[in-house]
Amino acid sequence: MIARVTNMARTKEQKIAFIQELKAAAAALEDQGLEIPFRLAGRFSPNNCLMILSQDPAATNCAGFHEWRKAGRIVRKGSKGSAILVPLGIYTDEAGSERMSFTWRYVFDVRDTDPIAEDSPTRLKDLVDA
Repeated sequence: MIARVTNMARTKEQKIAFIQELKAAAAALEDQGLEIPFRLAGRFSPNNCLMILSQDPAATNCAGFHEWRKAGRIVRKGSKGSAILVPLGIYTDEAGSERMSFTWRYVFDVRDTDPIAEDSPTRLKDLVDA
């Protein structure tokens, strides 16, 4: 398991090293023939699924902080999220070529949450189906 991103204000070199470490861990998971949990595969890109599993191999049902709030669950204080890359959009660089811009976001597994109310769903799917 690789180290989690703990500080958004990292240097550029640290970010590049972290991404390389994530790619290596994702490649290792792929080489092992890892089966991605269905709940992750339905919500995240294959690369983000591998990023989540490389940081938290037991992850099964992940969502962002605000998504869990909408689902009636609260992320426990001190919980460490798994870093994923979220596209911001396409921009044109100085050379005139189009590039995709990404930012870090953190997702938390259902194990890192507690219900706000007794009847809160344990799965985001239950919220969508209601």
